[in-house]
Amino acid sequence: MGCGQSSASADAKPSKRLLEEYSVGATLGEGAFGVVYACTHRSTGEEVAVKMVDKVETPVEAIRREADMLKALSHPTIVKFHQVFFDRYFVCIVMDKYSGGDLVEGLHLHLKEKGKIDCHSIVHVCEQMGSAIQHLHNNSIVHRDVKGDNYLMDRKNITDLKCRIALSDFGTAVTLKPGERLNSEVGTRVFWPPEFFNQNYSFKVDVWAMGIIVYGLLDSRFPFKDESDIRKKEPRFPKRIAPECEAFMKAMLTKDEDKRATADEIMAHPWISKCGMGNASTDGERRDDDDPAANDEATLRVDGANDGIQERRRELMERLNNEQKGKTDKANVKKTEAQQHYWAKWFTIVDKHSPGSTLKFEWWGDQKVASSGILKLDGVPQNADRVNGKTNRSPELVRRTLRDHNIDDTKFGSGEAKTLEQMATEVQSGAARLMLDATEHKKLVRVVDVVLLRLYSSKGGKLLIEIGEQFPDGRRRNIARLPGTKKEPHENSRETANRITKDLLKMGDCNVEFDFDQKEVFEEEMESPSYPGVGTVYRKEIVPGYVNSTSTSALGRIGLPNHSDWQAEDNKQNIKFFGWMLEKDAAKKQVKMKAEGSEEVSGLVMAPIGMKENQLAEFLGAHNVDIDQYGKNQSKTLKEFSTELIKGESSLIEEASGEVIRVVDLVIIKIVNSFAGDLLVQSEQTSPDGAKTVLNRLPGAKKRPDESQFLTARRILRKQLKIDENQVRLDAANCEYFEEERSAPGFPGVRTVYRKRLITAELTKT
Repeated sequence: MGCGQSSASADAKPSKRLLEEYSVGATLGEGAFGVVYACTHRSTGEEVAVKMVDKVETPVEAIRREADMLKALSHPTIVKFHQVFFDRYFVCIVMDKYSGGDLVEGLHLHLKEKGKIDCHSIVHVCEQMGSAIQHLHNNSIVHRDVKGDNYLMDRKNITDLKCRIALSDFGTAVTLKPGERLNSEVGTRVFWPPEFFNQNYSFKVDVWAMGIIVYGLLDSRFPFKDESDIRKKEPRFPKRIAPECEAFMKAMLTKDEDKRATADEIMAHPWISKCGMGNASTDGERRDDDDPAANDEATLRVDGANDGIQERRRELMERLNNEQKGKTDKANVKKTEAQQHYWAKWFTIVDKHSPGSTLKFEWWGDQKVASSGILKLDGVPQNADRVNGKTNRSPELVRRTLRDHNIDDTKFGSGEAKTLEQMATEVQSGAARLMLDATEHKKLVRVVDVVLLRLYSSKGGKLLIEIGEQFPDGRRRNIARLPGTKKEPHENSRETANRITKDLLKMGDCNVEFDFDQKEVFEEEMESPSYPGVGTVYRKEIVPGYVNSTSTSALGRIGLPNHSDWQAEDNKQNIKFFGWMLEKDAAKKQVKMKAEGSEEVSGLVMAPIGMKENQLAEFLGAHNVDIDQYGKNQSKTLKEFSTELIKGESSLIEEASGEVIRVVDLVIIKIVNSFAGDLLVQSEQTSPDGAKTVLNRLPGAKKRPDESQFLTARRILRKQLKIDENQVRLDAANCEYFEEERSAPGFPGVRTVYRKRLITAELTKT
């Protein structure tokens, strides 16, 4: 799970990980399957680029094939391969850096500054595009995803005769035997020729795709919208294009594959032969047939990564960077109160949702809180069961998630397996989460949080081990493990540890001292017959501590000071048997006492939710919502609506009547300082230019439909406020619920309901 390699071969000798050899800089581009960063070699200072291919989106073997192919290819118009690393979440392909972006960026910069491109100004670009394809075809390779996004430029000015471009992204490229035909649907649909839709194609798909690119560069839009256009419609070429250029494009966009030009024929075409002859253009003029509406990057940038995927990659990259910087080192230094920013009268935090902005938080006293009206929430108070038991618990969300990850949901509810309804309820309550294991391709797992105690009889003393268990029906089993239990959604680690001490061990009077700064975390996966096809990952926190008591009666009840075996009955009438052992004796019994041997950085990330644009259009259409209204006047586009759903900022539920309702679920935290009694308020936002916006509201965030309200609250503490969760106690018994329906012009034909959950929390010193 994360060993590094320095070559694409499976037999390569293990080496350092990417971040040990390179420092990663700005993002150069991002697509559906990976992200490209600028990076610098730590020793030599060489500036290169790294394509980090997402293991979730692409199987490792497919990425390995791409790296092997790139390594074997050497051509001026194909990106140069340097090195490959097989890291935990990404396969990292190091290659030459191209600072000009891609052809789509080059086109739109020209459109913005000078208008449409004159055909004579990109002959050099056409020659280099064709040269890359010709080299591949002459080596029996078909790319299958030729598009403007995959041609990188060494400078931003696309019409500069010195501009050099190179073809990248070989994830779909394959080697063909003589006469072999292909049938897989890969690549980007708008670049497919007619034979691709017939699932019977060969090399000339790349030639067709190049024709689409050239047309887009010259007309700022694609010639075809969909399969029907591609099969039947003849492209309309702009009148200003030179006859030889039009003939060049027609040769590539011939619908009959047999009559379409080959890569060799394209390179021999008269239009290409003009390359480098200094054909001057007047590309600085804006021409009469320019359509300003065509200068929209969304029409030419297709099939990129959605917001959910981008956010996941950023989070994983942040974890890797933090590890490299030593922030996850086990030898953490305990923070003093002065270092804990949240005890200050006010503090600021970087606003991740608005780059360059900061959020200011202040502690307000009772009088200021009362006069501000900040605790008065809009909406009608609701019963908790009505809000939490609404159709968000429907198994449809779970079913869709399972199917998206190739898990057979028909096995649920039969034999030992739980039903989808039971699983959905578990997820909604927060008892477990459905998450992705980012170290593998589309691997969905069920995650359960567990707290274990590494409890010593004294400092340097013997270790407490659970050695047996007897059930109420008399059955008994022998075990050897650290005492522990599942962590409740509203609990922090400290609360769970205290509950174990009090309820499981019956040691509430034994004065146990814990060191949460030395807490260790690891993950263990196992299969469960209750969840067929879904592995269960137990995310275990080991909290060290020791008994610091002088009470003879309390110590005698737990076998001290003689370190004798003892027992306790838990709240479910199970009898637990315990013994005190030296660590070496516990190790012989294979008790995992520390996180050693486990990955220090978790690969668990939130599972994708929501609907892609085409799925959303189909869903709304099936519920009689007029999708033609979207993207007009004040309404959102379907893509914007889809993005909101994918990010978990809203969800769609279906009423019994068949009506669709958009639900925006907000979790708001009322954090009270347990000593001063003050309330934490998000008071203002400062933009990058220094402008301040007054907010005066409680901290909050939108709840994902697959997330417990308490997990959302924990997310607010961790990500928004940077507060140690062990210093905040969420009051599970003190939650208020409000609901209101508001007009939302951005979503025509869909009612919008806002649900607000006010959770009271207490900040305490530990």
